[in-house]
Amino acid sequence: MGLLAQLELEYESDDVEKFLHFFRIMADSFEPLIIKLEGKAYKDALKEIQTLAHNTAWAARRLKLDEITDFCVFCEDIMQQALRFEGPASAEFIDWLLLLSEQCENYCKSYEQDAENLAFFNPLLVKLPSKLSL
Repeated sequence: MGLLAQLELEYESDDVEKFLHFFRIMADSFEPLIIKLEGKAYKDALKEIQTLAHNTAWAARRLKLDEITDFCVFCEDIMQQALRFEGPASAEFIDWLLLLSEQCENYCKSYEQDAENLAFFNPLLVKLPSKLSL
C-alpha cells in the first residue's frame, strides 16, 4: 500500500486533500520565489516561502506526517534567518534553495504518485550555506 492510500485509510479525505493542496502549491511556487530572491522582492519572497512552508506543516501535522512537518519547519526557520538580511540572496543560498525546492518536489510526488516510501532526503541539504545574502 502506498503513502497516499495509507493516508486515505487513516484520515478524513478533506484533511488529506488539504495537505496535498498545500504541498503542491508549495512545490510549484518554490522555484519562482527563489528567483525573486535575487532582486528587490527578497523579503517578500522569503515571507511567501515561509508562509507556504507553515501552511504545509500545519496540514502535515494533522496527518501526523512528522518527516514532512520537520522539513517544513526547517524551511520556515531558514527563511526566518534569511529575513535578518536586506538581500539579495547569495549565489550559495540560491543554489542551496534550489536543492530544497527539488526535495520539496520529490516529497510531494511521493504522495501524489502513491509511492511505497517517501523520497530519499538529499544529504547535500545538511550543508547549510555559509552566506545567505550579499
